[in-house]
Parts: sequence; C-alpha cells; structure tokens
Amino acid sequence: MTLVQPSEGEMKVNGLRLHYFEWKGAGTRPLVLMHGLRDYAYYWQDCANRLLDEFHIFAPDQRGHGESEAAPGGYLVWALASDLARFVDKIGLQRFDLVGLSLGSRVSMAYARENSLRLKHLALVDMGPQMARVGAVGLKKDMTSKAERPPSSFSLGEARSFYQQQWPSLDDASIERLIQNSLVQGDDPSASADAERLRAGGMYSNRYDRRLADVTTKAAIPEIDFLWDSLTHVRCPALVARGENSPILDDEISSRMVRSLPEGQLYVFKDTGHSLPRLAPELFADLIRSFLNDAPLPAQPD
Repeated sequence: MTLVQPSEGEMKVNGLRLHYFEWKGAGTRPLVLMHGLRDYAYYWQDCANRLLDEFHIFAPDQRGHGESEAAPGGYLVWALASDLARFVDKIGLQRFDLVGLSLGSRVSMAYARENSLRLKHLALVDMGPQMARVGAVGLKKDMTSKAERPPSSFSLGEARSFYQQQWPSLDDASIERLIQNSLVQGDDPSASADAERLRAGGMYSNRYDRRLADVTTKAAIPEIDFLWDSLTHVRCPALVARGENSPILDDEISSRMVRSLPEGQLYVFKDTGHSLPRLAPELFADLIRSFLNDAPLPAQPD
C-alpha cells in the first residue's frame, strides 16, 4: 500500500527553528502528535495514515530532535511545553486533540496544565510525571554514557535494513523520508572529531542533540512535582496508555495518574513494551480513534 506523504514546514518558535509535518486526508478534526525522547516527528507516519480519514494531523520535531534546531537554553519540560503552545498558535488551532508519547507525554501534561480548555481530548502514552525506577536508571545510563563511539553509528544500508525491520508497514518512500528525518551524516557539532570520522566513512548517527541527556539528570527533578500537580488541572477527557512490559511506566504510576486526572482512564497493552505505536500499530490507532470519538475502547486481541 502506498502511504500518504505529509507536507512539511518550518517556523520560528521561542527563537528556534522548528520543523513539522502535516498530514492531510479526508479528515478535518485537528490532531497534534508529540514524539518521544531521541525520536522524530516522522515516527508518526504509520499512525497518521491510519487516522487520516477523520483527522488533520500535525507533528513537530521537538527542539533538539530531527530537523528542528538544537536549544542552547536546554530541554526541561517548561521550555518544551512553551514550544508546543506557540506551535499550535502559529498554525491556528483553536481546539484540538493532543497525543503525547514518552517525552511527548510529559510535554503534553505541562501544556494541558494551563490550556486544557483548548483540548478536546488528551492521550498520555507510556510516560508519567516520573519514570519507573528500572527505566529511569537505564535511560540515564544510556543517555549520559561517555563512550567514545557515537550512539548508533551505522551505514546508510544498515539504517535502511533496521527501519524496514522495525516498521514493516512503511513503504519504500516512507523509509527514505524517515531516514532523512531521523539521521544525520556525522555526529552532533559538540563531537567534531567523531563527526569528521563518520563523514569520512560515510557513517550516520541518530539526529538529536546529545545535550538532551540533561532531561535524565538531577536537573529534571523539579519537573516531577510540577507534572503531578499539572494532572489535577486537566479539564478534558484524558487517557493513560501503557505497555504491560514497559520499563518506563508501571502500574503504580499509571494508576496514580488516572486518580489524579479528573476525567482519566487507563488502557494497558498486554505483552507489549514502551513504543506502543510501533509495537502494536493497528491496536494503537484503534485505541486513539475510539478514545477521541468517546467510543468504547477496543478489546485486547487474544
């Protein structure tokens, strides 16, 4: 099946160049999708195509990710939520649905704190105000590693093969655009020696600012109480979704999230990990569609 390719644009947001995708189909209801840490807006290509019959979809590369500009001022949730607020204002959305995955979930919580009356629905996917301990420890170790080899450096052929295995539903044109959005030849500018080595060898690395590691350190601790309190201010229907085997969002945290939300409900994907739109694409799209239409949530497959 040939997938619909999004149009794309750029704008200045809080002094930074922000890149975004826009999927247009038969649907007219505005829906904003926020990606996770070290991920990219084109991550949503499969999911967006499953929802285009009802929704007009926007997805930005968050600052420091993909084709958006890196941020010298940092990546704490207040700055990211401010980017989202200015983004939706600039594209002219008055009321819309919002889905946030992982880091995008935290950003969506912070945005909804002051803006939930502009939201028809809010879906928070596999990330809470704080992470389950096993996930927090593992992510911090991965993000703050001092290893000399840049993270995930590989040839273009290796990248293409990897994405084809990860995203079997994507057609060839989508795989090529995903590579463009998610990879850069060389490494980030803060590692010039590695960048020169990678360029000389035709190698690629993941396209995100390595300073995003700050969100896994003590600098982000003040976000936790702020985000827990933010949930109590949400005044629209809210869904918390998590993978049963996710190391990031466990039962204790997700249950507390639902209790904190005035109109919250929980959905758990059986035998599934963190990256729900990729690991269970059909069920995830069905869940989002049902929730946004105030319909009964789908049953789990046998």
